[in-house]
Amino acid sequence: MIKFTKLRDVKSPTRWTELSSWIDFYVPNHLEVEDLTLTPSKGANCNIDLKDYVKENFISIPPHCWIKIPSWLKILMDKGWEDWTYEMVLYNKSWIATKYNLIVWANVVDNDYRGEFNIHLINTTDEVMSVNFGQKIVQWIVRKVQLDKLEEISNEEYEKYSDTERGEGWFGSTWN
Repeated sequence: MIKFTKLRDVKSPTRWTELSSWIDFYVPNHLEVEDLTLTPSKGANCNIDLKDYVKENFISIPPHCWIKIPSWLKILMDKGWEDWTYEMVLYNKSWIATKYNLIVWANVVDNDYRGEFNIHLINTTDEVMSVNFGQKIVQWIVRKVQLDKLEEISNEEYEKYSDTERGEGWFGSTWN
């Protein structure tokens, strides 16, 4: 069971169908400039006045900038058991990512987090992109997570297990 509370005016999370694994989240129904945080990605110029980007019915996101949008929701997930728990992971809505090139990040919410979570979007284009208030913006999936114990070992002990086919190969090293 997933329980949630609304802090302000926002649509409730919804499933598209009874068996959908993901749940949709929405942009709040109204936002003010002070509700948002805008940050440049590397090399971008986001030194702008947010007042120019928050309108009556939508928010615009400047090129190559990321915006933090409050969800105005707090959630509670079932705890799990001794050696496993649940986490909430936010994912891109396919049509938001493909149509608007807005990508979600900072996307994991731990089971024991009790505060409001935010929706972080980055505009990957060279153009200003807009999202409407009340619009579906991201989807989330609750995943079961194994809670393995952590144990520090010596480098010598580690080396006993490091002789694998992949070894220390970086990205793409297994494509040969």
